[in-house]
Amino acid sequence: MNTKYPDTKIHHFVKAYVKSKGGELTEQSDEVFSVKYPNESSPKEYAYQPALSRERKIPLITPGSPAFQQILKESLENGVLCQILLNPKGEIDTLLKKYFKDLPFSCEDCDKVTSGDEVLSACVKSPPCYHQINNGKIVSVKVIKKEPVRYFLFYFSATFQNKLRPRNEETITLLIGEEDNFVSAGEFSEDNFLTNDALEIQDFKAKLQVAVFDKLKKVADEKLESIIKEKLVLFDLTLAKEKKSKLRSFDKRLRRERREKVISRKHDFDLPQWRANYEELLKREEESFITNIAVKFINLLVINTNKIRFEINLDNKSTIRSSTILGVDHASEVTCPICRKPFSEGYATQDSLYVCKSCIRQSVDTAKIYSKKAALSLDETLNEYFEHDSGFVCAVCGKRHSRLLEFKCSHDNSSVCIHHYGLCDVCGKIFSKLNLTYTEEFKWKLCPVHAKRELRER
Repeated sequence: MNTKYPDTKIHHFVKAYVKSKGGELTEQSDEVFSVKYPNESSPKEYAYQPALSRERKIPLITPGSPAFQQILKESLENGVLCQILLNPKGEIDTLLKKYFKDLPFSCEDCDKVTSGDEVLSACVKSPPCYHQINNGKIVSVKVIKKEPVRYFLFYFSATFQNKLRPRNEETITLLIGEEDNFVSAGEFSEDNFLTNDALEIQDFKAKLQVAVFDKLKKVADEKLESIIKEKLVLFDLTLAKEKKSKLRSFDKRLRRERREKVISRKHDFDLPQWRANYEELLKREEESFITNIAVKFINLLVINTNKIRFEINLDNKSTIRSSTILGVDHASEVTCPICRKPFSEGYATQDSLYVCKSCIRQSVDTAKIYSKKAALSLDETLNEYFEHDSGFVCAVCGKRHSRLLEFKCSHDNSSVCIHHYGLCDVCGKIFSKLNLTYTEEFKWKLCPVHAKRELRER
């Protein structure tokens, strides 16, 4: 046997299968091997190469072939070979806190921007690696419910081939939950748990019913079909210009040959026959540029893990309720209690809530953060909110305003708003409109001191 085949994953899989059945596998030359089981009188040969399989008329072992599918089916009935169990290495509280940050956090795996001497970092993944908590600190974490769940990571090999472009092969992964719920395509990787130091990976043995596998495989195939169509559009997009150019050249060649035959007069030119041949040849040439797609199911990884529902208590007496699936989720999803939308960065408010950025109001006087449900006063001039017990009451209009709009009268130190103050036209100081005198001549505004002087001078 060629030296590359004993090292392939498919050969190790077949050897493991034969060994589990009590059989004996003998490696031969020319990429052919034989298998003999205890209940059989003579060994049976198999090949990995389609050409050898056809030439020697022996079963082909390759992903998708009947012989391989039979081996896979029997393996699934007795337990999945690629099956793991994920558990936290330490306390579950420590693991859950990893997904929530109550201080500015530098995301190691995401983009970094240098601003002067400061390096800024932000998570650009979707969903993000962590949930950012502002204006509050984590006090405790409480696990509400822990339930086992199972996810299936399907691996497919897709090959795109066109004579205008070199063969392109890529692996497509699909993550599907046991209840038919499609989770993600491509974004999920084994690195989610392989690089997670807080998780422990164990081998796990459990049977997988063929009916369950067939149901999930059907879901995977349906999703795979739409993914392949999208990839095919992108693959052919780069070929459109070249394909058009090739067809134009081929069309010119056919027409040039027609002209040469007409001019030469050596042959009786049959125009209807030429037109029929022309259409057929042009169609055949166009079909030769069609991209051929080959898709194979190559592997299955079953992930046994836990879905954990939990609460995080903050120092403002609010509670963050969330859930996570160990090793599957990048981070935990949090839903705003006001707008009911998921968010990845929130604020602990003064009125004991934890809400998203769209549902907060910040006092212009104290900079304290409240939720939209909090009863705050609206300063109509600034169109901003402030607390009922802050701000000031205008001595003229009697309304409460933000301290940002407070003016002190230089005569009696009374507080007036921006609408009810004025400047003395003589001394230029601020006064309440109640303490200003308006002269008939020149329409001047005078404070009490200069108003008296004006009367004496008269």
